[in-house]
Amino acid sequence: MKLYELEILKDKTKQKKHLRARNLNEAQAKAIAKKWEILNIKEMQKAGFKRLDNEKFILFFQELSLLCEAGISIKDALNELNKIYSHKMIAKLCDNLNLGQNLSLAFENANFGLTHAELALIKTSQNTGKLSEIFMQISRLRQNNVENEQRVKKALRYPLIVFLSVCAAFVLLMLFVVPNFKDLFEDLNLTLPFITELIIYIYNFLDKYILLVLCLTALILFLALFLYRKYYFFSYFCDSLLLKIPLLSKFIIYQQNYSFFMIFSLLLKSGISLLDAFNLATLALNNKKILLYYQEIKTFMDSGLEISYAFKKVDLFDPLVFSMLSIAMKSSKLEFLSEEIAKYYKNKSENLMDRFLTFLEPVMTLWVAILVLFLALGIFLPIWELSSGVNF
Repeated sequence: MKLYELEILKDKTKQKKHLRARNLNEAQAKAIAKKWEILNIKEMQKAGFKRLDNEKFILFFQELSLLCEAGISIKDALNELNKIYSHKMIAKLCDNLNLGQNLSLAFENANFGLTHAELALIKTSQNTGKLSEIFMQISRLRQNNVENEQRVKKALRYPLIVFLSVCAAFVLLMLFVVPNFKDLFEDLNLTLPFITELIIYIYNFLDKYILLVLCLTALILFLALFLYRKYYFFSYFCDSLLLKIPLLSKFIIYQQNYSFFMIFSLLLKSGISLLDAFNLATLALNNKKILLYYQEIKTFMDSGLEISYAFKKVDLFDPLVFSMLSIAMKSSKLEFLSEEIAKYYKNKSENLMDRFLTFLEPVMTLWVAILVLFLALGIFLPIWELSSGVNF
């Protein structure tokens, strides 16, 4: 027996109910027998139901677009793709269509992992009939999201690896090299310089509390991640804090603006209205502080302000953006100029990342040199004192 979730209208209020049935038709029949007015019905997926990864997701919609463009019906196209991929989710999608569900509901109930924007595109295709074009747009939309994530990871990967490697090397040297010299210095009863005493103090601290430090660090990171996902206030505070870090703040703003305008452009090209496209595009924004800026823009637009003037009310965009939006509204080419704005922010993001990495390499080299010099002086100064007879 399968579990179905129903959204019903009872006593003029929306309620959610659950039913067990062998299939969707039986669930609908049971609901009608109970005199429930059904607004929506979908199957509850079992935990661990695997979705398509992004690479297969993109390829699936590209192939679906090509099949529809060749004149093959949506059901036949999905059946062909089901033979190729042999994935439970695609099989479920085919079953939903065979049960009479419309295309958007079939995708939603198949737990396809569609975002709100992607689902809105499918709903639009039901009205326009442009299935091939819409499926290709969904593929591009997901491709843009993947590329955006990859750019962020690329920007963070190198500095994180270098920083963690240097820290790990420093800790290992402190724990495995310093003890040998510490015993030597204690046996010789030398008067140690300050830098050597500092190294020995760090070694003693790490030797006693390294596990505690690691556990506390892991606990703090886990707790911060939990609070960030669970509580809006904490996530808003963290996102606001990130926007105060000089270089990182610009990178985040450029990435978020690129993501918004690219999705906004794709939605407009698919025939979705300006306000609906704006609302759906804001769902792609991850930074709560930046999302608040866009919500302010939406408020200005709802009050009747033209989009270019609404964007001017928020101190988040370059003057070029205002000019392009103004031209877009006058020429009725908002969808095309929005894509150009997205490319503009993409280029700014990539240039900033290149400059950052160019600046980072000598800084990291200098950091490594300072640590090596610190350890070398701390270890060899007492030895030089012993060999030369110089007192500190």
